[in-house]
Parts: sequence; structure tokens; C-alpha cells
Amino acid sequence: MSFFPQRWLILIILNAAYFFVYFHRISTAVLAPYLMEAFQASGASLGAMSSAYFYPYALSQPVVGILTDRFGTRKVITVCIFIEFLGALIFALAPTLLIASLGRGLIGLGAAGVFVPSLKVLIPWFGPQAFARMNAILLAVGNLGAITAATPFAWVIQQVGWRSSFFIISAILFLLTFLSAAFIRDHPAGHVATPESPGGAPSSKPGEFLEILKSPFYWVIFALFYAYGGPFSTFQGLWGYPYLIDVLGYDKLGASNLIMVIAFGVIAGGPLMAHWVDKPFARKKRPFLSACLAVQVVIWFLIAFLSPRFGSWAFGLVFFTMGMMLSGTLSVVWGIVREEAPPEKLGTAMGVINPAPFLGVATFQPLTGYLMDRAGRVAGAFTPAAYQNAFTLCLAAIFMAFMISLLFLKKKSPE
Repeated sequence: MSFFPQRWLILIILNAAYFFVYFHRISTAVLAPYLMEAFQASGASLGAMSSAYFYPYALSQPVVGILTDRFGTRKVITVCIFIEFLGALIFALAPTLLIASLGRGLIGLGAAGVFVPSLKVLIPWFGPQAFARMNAILLAVGNLGAITAATPFAWVIQQVGWRSSFFIISAILFLLTFLSAAFIRDHPAGHVATPESPGGAPSSKPGEFLEILKSPFYWVIFALFYAYGGPFSTFQGLWGYPYLIDVLGYDKLGASNLIMVIAFGVIAGGPLMAHWVDKPFARKKRPFLSACLAVQVVIWFLIAFLSPRFGSWAFGLVFFTMGMMLSGTLSVVWGIVREEAPPEKLGTAMGVINPAPFLGVATFQPLTGYLMDRAGRVAGAFTPAAYQNAFTLCLAAIFMAFMISLLFLKKKSPE
């Protein structure tokens, strides 16, 4: 197989795998009523089952990074997709909610080994100048998976049932396991690793993980990612939908459609933002990051204090821009990390940083819920003041991320 067809085949396989990473994150919302009926489950037990995906995913990220640097991308991705296949199969066969939780935990563990290895392997195949563009493509396909996990997945379940749908998913994952083993290669033939384009023989030196942990740069990125990722996912995945219903009077379909605009912003804005990161802002990544975060500060101010005055078109514009800024922020953050991290430590560095937004979600969702509970409910719905409390906290966190980008990421640290 010649160089150009194989690199595109690798990209397709990796994107297909990443599609299911996002799909599984979101799919529980559609599955919930079927699982509650099948297992006679309470809301709390169903929530615990859903969270079984996230803990293995977040906690295994540093290990995934180390294994990627030690054994290479192909082996890590192949094994992890196989684990995800086993999880989906166990979930489809589960006789109890406990077994279903075990299956979902394996799905999360397997899904954890897709993003970091994918970004590392795409550098030698497409070149370092395409790093932001490859990240944007992965993010767009992931958000397509999130969209598919909503209404389209609900339709599939109605046609074949939730167990059969997971048998289909497990079959696709098994196929992806085979394709990964057969066609993914860590680098093109004859490739020589350089600081700009890593990808030589896998290696791992003792102490590399500790060296990453000792570097202030990675902790700064971790803090920025934590402060940014927590509010975003808290709004998109938790409070945005009920806010539109409780405070602004949208029906469920209208609220769902508006929240979905965020994902469309990510998908549509990804190529444009990645182009800007790769081309006009290639040498100005840090100012570009600050600009993306500044726009997010404005967006959160509008949501927290002015959104009751918005109509549907205004909300659509705000949400679409929010999605675009997510693409820009992630593309430039990973671009900065790629420039800063030595080639042999790139996987480890990404694995250390990647749990940050998940830990942010784990913190901000209960904390915003606590603030909203303190404000109270009226007729079973949270009050405007309750949502404003939660969104003001999110605004403060985004502003903190903006300040971190200004004060601590002005220039690349010395080689």
C-alpha cells in the first residue's frame, strides 16, 4: 500500500474509533428509560451505571500516554478498541444492572485509549503542520457521534431494541479492532523521528513520567484545561437543556435543537479554526488561545446575565460560536503541548493533561447543582436566580482560564 492511501485509511479508522468515544458518553440519555424498565433501576443506580464510563476513562489517561510512548500507537489502539468491544458485548448481554455497569466501565477503559494515541500517530503520517487540523477532524467526528447518540440512536432502539443495537455496535468495534491491527502503523516506512515529527521506534525512559509531573508548564495547561472544560461540559451536558425549558419556556424539542447547535458549531468551525491555528496563527498560538478564551468569557457573560432577552436566533448564534471556540481552544492547546513536549514524551504529556476537563466536569456538575439547590425551586423547576448562580461560577472559571493564558503562556519555555 502506497504512502498516501494508507495515511488516509489510518485517519478513517481512527476517526471511526473516536466516533464511538463520544457516542458512548452521550448514549445513556437515550438508553435511560429502557434500562430502568429492563433492570427496575432507580435514578441513582442508573446514574452510577452511567458514571462507570467516566472514571476508568479519566484515571487511565496517564497510563495510556505512557503505554503509547513505550509500545507504540498501533498496539495500544488495537488493544483498547478490543476492550471497548468486550464492554459493548457484555453490556448487550447484561442480565443485571451491575453487569451492565461492568460493561460500561470496560467501554470507558477501552475508549480511553483512542484520543492520545491517535494524535501522536497522525504527526508522522500527516506532518506537524497538520496537527491542529487532525485534532479538529477528530473533534468534529466525535461530536457527530454525540449527535448520532441522540435522535438517530433513539430511532434505532425503537426499531431493533437496545440489546440488539449494542450487538451491532460490538460487531463494528470488533471490525475496527481487526482494521487497527491490520492497517495502522506507527510511522511511514523510512520515517526518521525529529523534534517536529516524532514517530520513530517506541521508547520509554525511566523517570519520564516524573519529569513531566515536575514541569510547571504541564500543570499550567492542566489548570487551564480544568477551568475551561468543566463549565463547557456542565452547560452542554447538564444545565443548558433544563435552563431553556425552566426559565425561557422552550419545549423539549426546541431546547434539544438549540443545545445541538453547540455540536454543529464544533463540527462546522473545526476546519476553519484549525486552519487559523496551522497558518496565520502558527507562530502566535498563545495569543490565539487567549482570544478564543476572551470570546468565551463574553459568551458566558451573555448567558449568565442577558440571555433572558434572547430569541431563538440569538441563542443559536451564541451556541454556535461557543462550539467554534471549543474547536479553536482545543486545537491550539494541543498544538502548544505538541511544540513544548519532547517527541519521546508526547504521549505521556498528553495523557497527563487529558484528564483535566473530565475532572473539571466531575467538580463543576455537583458544585453548580449545590448552588442551584440553595436558590431553590418553584413548582418543581429551578428559578432564574438558581441558574444565574451556576452560570456565574462557570463565567468565573472561564475568566480564570483566560487569565492563565495571559499570565503563564506568553512564550515557550527554554529548550
